[in-house]
Amino acid sequence: MKGCFSKLKGRKGALLLTVNKRVLLLLQLLFDFPIGLNPFFSFIVLSKDSCSTWGGGHFSTFDKYQYDFTGTCNYIFATVCDESSPDFNIQFRRGLDKKIARIIIELGPSVIIVEKDSISVRSVGVIKLPYANNGIQIAPYGRSVRLVAKLMEMELVVMWNNEDYLMVLTEKKYMGKTCGMCGNYDGYELNDFAMICSQLLNLVSPTCSVPKDGFVTRCQLDMQDCSEPGQKNCTCSTLSEYSRQCAMSHQVVFNWRTENFCSVGKCSANQIYEECGSPCIKTCSNPEYSCSSHCTYGCFCPEGTVLDDISKNRTCVHLEQCPCTLNGETYAPGDTMKAACRTCKCTMGQWNCKELPCPGRCSLEGGSFVTTFDSRSYRFHGVCTYILMKSSSLPHNGTLMAIYEKSGYSHSETSLSAIIYLSTKDKIVISQNELLTDDDELKRLPYKSGDITIFKQSSMFIQMHTEFGLELIVQTSPVFQAYVKVSSQFQGRTLGLCGNYNGDTTDDFMTSMDITEGTASLFVDSWRAGNCLPAMERETDPCALSQLNKISAETHCSILTKKGTVFEKCHAVVNPTPFYKRCVYQACNYEETFPYICSALGSYARTCSAMGLILENWRNSMDNCTITCTGNQTFSYNTQACERTCLSLSNPTLECHPTDIPIEGCHCPKGMYLNHKNECVRKSYCPCYLEDRKYILPDQSTMTGGITCYCVNGRLSCTGKLQNPAGMSLIWLTLKYILFHYKIVTSKSRMFVFYGAACAPTCQMLATGIECIPTKCESGCVCADGLYENLDGRCVPAEECPCEYGGLSYRKGEQIQTECEICTCRKGKWKCVQKSRCSSTCNLYGEGHITTFDGQRFVFDGNCEYILAMDGCNVNRPLSSFKIVTENVICGKSGVTCSRSISIYLGNLTIILRDETFSISGKNLQVRYNVKKNALHLMFDIIIPGKYNMTLVWNKHMNFFIKISRETQETICGLCGNYNGNMKDDFETRSKYVASNELEFVNSWKENPLCGDVYFVVDPCSKNPYRKAWAEKTCSIINSQVFSACHNKVNRMPYYEACVRDSCGCDIGGDCECMCDAIAVYAMACLDKGICIDWRTPEFCPVYCEYYNYHRKTGSGDAYSYGSSVNCTWHYRPCNCPNQYYKYMNIEGNKLYYFKPQSNNIIIFHGGFFFFCITVSSVFTDVTFKAVLLSLPYL
Repeated sequence: MKGCFSKLKGRKGALLLTVNKRVLLLLQLLFDFPIGLNPFFSFIVLSKDSCSTWGGGHFSTFDKYQYDFTGTCNYIFATVCDESSPDFNIQFRRGLDKKIARIIIELGPSVIIVEKDSISVRSVGVIKLPYANNGIQIAPYGRSVRLVAKLMEMELVVMWNNEDYLMVLTEKKYMGKTCGMCGNYDGYELNDFAMICSQLLNLVSPTCSVPKDGFVTRCQLDMQDCSEPGQKNCTCSTLSEYSRQCAMSHQVVFNWRTENFCSVGKCSANQIYEECGSPCIKTCSNPEYSCSSHCTYGCFCPEGTVLDDISKNRTCVHLEQCPCTLNGETYAPGDTMKAACRTCKCTMGQWNCKELPCPGRCSLEGGSFVTTFDSRSYRFHGVCTYILMKSSSLPHNGTLMAIYEKSGYSHSETSLSAIIYLSTKDKIVISQNELLTDDDELKRLPYKSGDITIFKQSSMFIQMHTEFGLELIVQTSPVFQAYVKVSSQFQGRTLGLCGNYNGDTTDDFMTSMDITEGTASLFVDSWRAGNCLPAMERETDPCALSQLNKISAETHCSILTKKGTVFEKCHAVVNPTPFYKRCVYQACNYEETFPYICSALGSYARTCSAMGLILENWRNSMDNCTITCTGNQTFSYNTQACERTCLSLSNPTLECHPTDIPIEGCHCPKGMYLNHKNECVRKSYCPCYLEDRKYILPDQSTMTGGITCYCVNGRLSCTGKLQNPAGMSLIWLTLKYILFHYKIVTSKSRMFVFYGAACAPTCQMLATGIECIPTKCESGCVCADGLYENLDGRCVPAEECPCEYGGLSYRKGEQIQTECEICTCRKGKWKCVQKSRCSSTCNLYGEGHITTFDGQRFVFDGNCEYILAMDGCNVNRPLSSFKIVTENVICGKSGVTCSRSISIYLGNLTIILRDETFSISGKNLQVRYNVKKNALHLMFDIIIPGKYNMTLVWNKHMNFFIKISRETQETICGLCGNYNGNMKDDFETRSKYVASNELEFVNSWKENPLCGDVYFVVDPCSKNPYRKAWAEKTCSIINSQVFSACHNKVNRMPYYEACVRDSCGCDIGGDCECMCDAIAVYAMACLDKGICIDWRTPEFCPVYCEYYNYHRKTGSGDAYSYGSSVNCTWHYRPCNCPNQYYKYMNIEGNKLYYFKPQSNNIIIFHGGFFFFCITVSSVFTDVTFKAVLLSLPYL
């Protein structure tokens, strides 16, 4: 029958009806089966239940009831009933040929339309597979197509094959809530069918536990309605559905298809057909990929091979034949690649890299930004002379220092103004307008003193070249900046603002008192070379003071990150985001906006040049950044003085010291040379330079050493024999930078005479080990000779000098413990002993925030499963002993993502954290673990003998912390970095090369290769500007007095910024929960440093522990009484007992105990909220909700 009516086939005849929401009820009435319990029905327990249709009109509901219905109208396949905006609504229509002609899948605002030859998404259009966006993934699934929708509160799977097959899988929470052709999902099935096609079904899976009767009936009808009745090929759809159902139930399925029976065609390339192959396709990019999906039919790579997804030819290759990729280029196995400080070879799809000797680089840029030799960047605002670098490798007790001065009205407008090199032999001061040195004598550039040569490399740069491994490049305009380079002989032998150059970023804030500080300001203050005020912290974003300035800064600086600009071609090599943030900060912080914008853009261009990519004409893209050259000079992005000045012709040793990083500035055109008048002339017009600041013009002569010399092409041409060769020297001129020589004052008493209290002896100065370098005379009281002023203002002998840490002062002999050290104060310095076991922590929190084991911070909005951490990362791919995976899903309308679940794989043992609880499956006798629990956290102590000790803390929501200490040098990899102490290589991809940005890095660690890549990071405050004021106000508690005790121990700004971002992005419910989670992360960081902050209140992020107090109602009112048998009252605590009571772990909420693990036994203790700390402690029990006393050992 045509139209919206058709035949309904069953064992009792036929019925004409219109299929609507009540079709299943009518079917029940038709077949006389009851709605209640019935022995013919069974309940199948799966994580998800399925409904499907196949063939010409067969249906199997969520409850496994099977029936037949054909019609050509648009029908609701499955939806959530009685909701105005259902979570899902799936519709379909069959054509006259009984094949499915159209599928419509509505998932909230997302609508996907599937037609014969195309898949389209509303507001996007026709898409290509694989596709991933807004929590929806669509990808090939063998011979089928699969859609997976993962949102914070819902997970749905839809599969189809573009012919006659459609299936939906949904979670059990929708039981009793659905309607449509898939029924009401109430858990009952009809099981009373004949056994006609049993033999065919046994070909598929003879031992499958899925009931066969319904499939036998459908199979019989297929053969009956076939154009050639009895033809077995007409049963292919039913047999395929049975195969799928068995596979979903993890039953054994055979390769039952043949070339002439139900064939699906030939496989491409060298793939082979399998009826039950793993959809977790192992590829060259991810050869260890594993997932929990059931098998499916389709084309797969043979055993022992992986799919080549790098060269895109989709062939199966052995792992040794896998190519590699780098910056979008493909490299064949065995190809080599050279990068900065390393050489790499392509091996099994990964880069096997060997580190090469590499110079250390430290930069001082943008007025207040410093990047250490080990690539740690920080910002400070101080007015003083600071020790930039001191090292035993510098001759004559050399020290490099930097002078910072005020450059505006606000306290944060401080800028680098001069660089000092001081030794017992020389004192050289390079500033923006002059160069000073010894002997009170005016000199001019270039200047040479022993192993030191100083000259102008271009109109914008001065270079100090030495013969002992130190090179200094000073940029004089538009902002005074300095770049320090040292040879590898300095490794591990430097101290100061440039760090200790030991390859470990985590200890770069090593102070002059030999301890690592937690904040930049305290670290910087310890390296003051004069008695100055402490450096100031900028507590507010300077752009927040003026919306106009903010818009202007973001507009001008956005050229760094925009597509289509001159900077874009460097994005794949150097991440522009940190430079953009620095540019915006500088533009808002300094009154002279454009010089600082241009310096930020120039810093990015310089970094690109260091990677071999010169950004020609970048200055022309910003009007205020162009440079006007004088004296017929031209501007170049890669220039040098050698062979460009007349002076370099007279004596090449003075100016011919090329840099390894191209520098920019004005220079003479090729074939022309800069003379003493700042003009470009031909070589034949160059003068020759003599001693005593004299020069002779071209073709003139002079007597030198008793012989006559002529000036020819800028060089002296002499005839005869020199009588005094040593007497022949040069003098030199400079256009702008004048050398002033003065004698170094070494007497302390003379220092006091000249500079007063500016050089008063202090314990802080004593710790630096250098003489005071004052910048001006100051009046005040000073200690007598042999005494030093301490923090209290008292004069004490050197052996009584206190030590400083975290803003506090400690007396001689006092001891402190840090994460990895025990330190004792002796003579004003800390003497530290390394602990036997030192751990590091990786944090995943809020809306995609990660802090790696080595301290690298980044945020991403990926919607996929990602590997947080695993071992076995070497090129030879040893077996991993652990793997931790996060599943991130969209949790905000702006597109931000959060962690929905955590999976921990320990060999055959699996722990899943989801929905505020956990599950454990499998066994691993080599792993010992304990589980501890309270109202706020789940904590797992895991020991992998001989390898790792791990503590995993989960707040049952979005925050997850991995604390690990290792007993082996086994490599670790994943989003948590490689745990080698150096954050500069934390973005190491799965292919073992260091990505230029966090998104390329994140995409490489997708566990599921079918997920879409992340291409940008969402700014939720820009998308939800109405939330920003509230977010800033609520998160400001981090900057308030509440957390003041922690401000000197843990840098608060990254946590405040993360809190504001998360509070803006959390816009689909749970607003305060997101904000409270973000603040709790900072509180936990403080707790890790020994600072307990009581920040929760009944009105602000409360925890209602009093619920667990034992009480009962009295009378009919609201009064309660507490029983006399109660021996404990439950209260919230911001931390556990003090360290003297409990030394293993401190955590918010309640006290947790560590028990020795017993094989694979799980010990779970529900902690309470303790009133006081005692050695015999109360432990909360689930059964009675009372406290019981247990004697528990402390470790």
